[in-house]
Amino acid sequence: MDRLHLAAGHAVWPTPAIRDFDGWLLERYTERQQRDASLPRALTDFEERELWRAAILATEIGRECLEPDGAAASARRARRAMLEHGIPFRALTAHQTPEALALLEWNAAFEARCQELECIPADRLLTELAPDIGRVAWIDSPSWRPVARRWLQTHGGAPLAPARTGSAAVMRRHEASAPDAELAAIAHWAAGELAVQPNYRAWILIPDLRSRRSEVEDAFDAALAPQRFRFDGTRDPAPYAIAGGTALADYAPVRAALCSLRALTGPLAFEDLSALLRLPELHASPSEAAAVAQLDVMLRERGPSEAPLRTWLALARRLAHERVSAALPALARIERCAELVTALPGAQPLTYWASVWLQAFQAAAWAWPERWSSTEFQAAERFRDVVVGLAAAAALFGSRGAASALGLLQRAARDTVFQPQTGVPPIAVSGHIMDPWLDYDGLWIAGCDADRWPPPVAAIPLIPLPLQRQFGVVAATAALQFELAVDLERRWRRCADRCVFSCAAPTDGRAVHLSPLLSESSPLELAAVTTRPHWQAFAMHAPRLERLNDEQAPPVGTDERTRGVATLQAQSRCAFRGFAQVRLACDSLDRPVPGFNQRERGTLLHRVLEEVWSTLRSSAQLAALAPAERTALIRRSVVGAVDAQAAQRDPGREWQRRERGRLEALIDKWLQVESLREPFEVEAVEQGMQIGRFGGLEFHVRIDRCDRLVQGGRVLIDYKSGNVGADWRGERPDNPQLPIYALLQRQELVAVAYAKVNASECGFVAETARNGVFKPGGRRSALEGQPDFTALVDLWAARIETLAAQFAAGNAAVAPTLRACASCDLQALCRIPSAQGESADAESTGAATAGADE
Repeated sequence: MDRLHLAAGHAVWPTPAIRDFDGWLLERYTERQQRDASLPRALTDFEERELWRAAILATEIGRECLEPDGAAASARRARRAMLEHGIPFRALTAHQTPEALALLEWNAAFEARCQELECIPADRLLTELAPDIGRVAWIDSPSWRPVARRWLQTHGGAPLAPARTGSAAVMRRHEASAPDAELAAIAHWAAGELAVQPNYRAWILIPDLRSRRSEVEDAFDAALAPQRFRFDGTRDPAPYAIAGGTALADYAPVRAALCSLRALTGPLAFEDLSALLRLPELHASPSEAAAVAQLDVMLRERGPSEAPLRTWLALARRLAHERVSAALPALARIERCAELVTALPGAQPLTYWASVWLQAFQAAAWAWPERWSSTEFQAAERFRDVVVGLAAAAALFGSRGAASALGLLQRAARDTVFQPQTGVPPIAVSGHIMDPWLDYDGLWIAGCDADRWPPPVAAIPLIPLPLQRQFGVVAATAALQFELAVDLERRWRRCADRCVFSCAAPTDGRAVHLSPLLSESSPLELAAVTTRPHWQAFAMHAPRLERLNDEQAPPVGTDERTRGVATLQAQSRCAFRGFAQVRLACDSLDRPVPGFNQRERGTLLHRVLEEVWSTLRSSAQLAALAPAERTALIRRSVVGAVDAQAAQRDPGREWQRRERGRLEALIDKWLQVESLREPFEVEAVEQGMQIGRFGGLEFHVRIDRCDRLVQGGRVLIDYKSGNVGADWRGERPDNPQLPIYALLQRQELVAVAYAKVNASECGFVAETARNGVFKPGGRRSALEGQPDFTALVDLWAARIETLAAQFAAGNAAVAPTLRACASCDLQALCRIPSAQGESADAESTGAATAGADE
């Protein structure tokens, strides 16, 4: 338009209103509707999708569809294609295919619903325009469908002539070894052209952009915008923009708003509650966010796996009052949001829900809009428009409950594609093969291998193929696709100085070459281009740093405390693990599970057996116990243990009932194993905390049980609810627990053992100095080659002293044992290759052999 005014000698002219055709049709129809209120209301894009979905689900064949949303999208596309190509719906009756009949039925249901609601879909707007539409200028493009093209030719005259009048572009080709190499080459080419000519403008076509958007962003950031990933907060704009946008629900303000609403409908899983509590949008300051993080850790220990929001908030308030010193305004914001949404229960019109939602957003997720970036602000405003649009369509959707209304809002946010405005960068990336309409310095067309160029036949679903060919649907025939490819190539060469066509070999190793249609192009020589993530691109320009391998921590201070046996267990498996877990408190976060978790089940087992043996006191009393008395003792012990554990974290009555039944059967099975042992008396159960001193440090230890054998000698027992082996042997034992027990109770000691109490197998894993201690016919163990148990305990003492001394001295070397990495999650700190733990675990021969009495 500027060129035409300049040619006419004008110095000043009005800025033309440039619109896409669908948007322009809606504007014209809206203006006409303002003059004539009797006209039906135009449906929004989301309203059309929902009407199609409802129309399909209202038919028998639609209810049988596995993917109603996909069927609705296909039916909507097919109807639009028929109207755009002038295909009459009565033509479908001549083709008695199931797809054609389904399309007829679904379209009839959709039309009936539109008439009932007095609405008009977007594909009917062209027929409703009044003849007097003012001056219209249009740009010729293969994207115009026949009906629209004829209308434009009638009302707008001839299309605008191409703005570019120079010679055809120089054509180049590039064949990449892999898809990611092709993206790297494109980004490298764009960066090189911008370095030479800062005002260089390029248009890049990547046909499969929708499925590879994240890969494209990584490749272009690596070459064009590595500054985006600096830790100093630099947010310089990138010199490229990717067209098409992403789902509105993916943007932070929208995601936070939806998260706050989802928490109010039905039971809330802990993972969802945790995500809600830790939303940055809910916290006024970093200190407030840190306090909520502390609360999150406590909820992991004390909370159920699932509960209503009000139950979660009550528990959170109680825990915060007990253990968190800082105030937690985030809880008050969530409560205020809940009060707004649940103020009026039952089904309500969307006008009500829209008003409540917006108030809830302001009270919680949108409390600090001043902290938003430009993109986040635009996304929030677009989401506000979506909410208001749903309210305007209240008559269409009817009254709905909170969950149903929220489902509608979630689909709207997911189906609405949003592209923030970021200015006009020099590099434009698109996924549409139609010509770019504007003039550029250079074009790059990717995906031009022989299999994809010309584009393969891609008929529109539901419309019979003969009908598509009859009415000239381009994608339905190879001939029309060929003509389209030739036409597009001609247009591309006309609007740029240079055109580059590329293809990439697939990952399966097949050889792929450029399409024969592009044989005129000459090879494009690029410097060596390597594919790399964006962080590597930034690291390439980082300063060279001095490498220091520091594996020595400060010695343990007098005010530092150990974690008992767990300290030496971690130190034995890997010195760094002992340092990180004990001194740096690098603990894995718990996650509430349905029922009692593994740690809680271990606690329950200890409590039940403590009560049972505190009552029985000897194997003789166990043998003398009548079956009914034995059952009553087990049941009483189990009920008391479950009640005590539920007071700490209650998983619900049903889980308590299940756990009681499981424990009763397990303890009965275990007592049968105990009845086969050499006669014994229980000397102590769950002895009070004992203090051992090793390597100059104090270690607090609690021994589960100590038995005195009638034939002489004492036995130390530790209960285990999992599958265990003799893991206390060797210079660096996986678990030095039993050796430490032995060092604290050396007098008359003849055996130490794990009591393996689980449903799959019950028994003892032991180190014993004589035969038959734990079962008839059981043999003494090898005692690691020592002549007697006293010598073995002396050997253990030397090992424990060494481990404790290394920990006390601050030894933090990354030196794991064979299988240590398989049970460790500290690889991000120690930087040891994660594969080492996996390969070591695979090569190991399994758990060490158990003692003779196992």
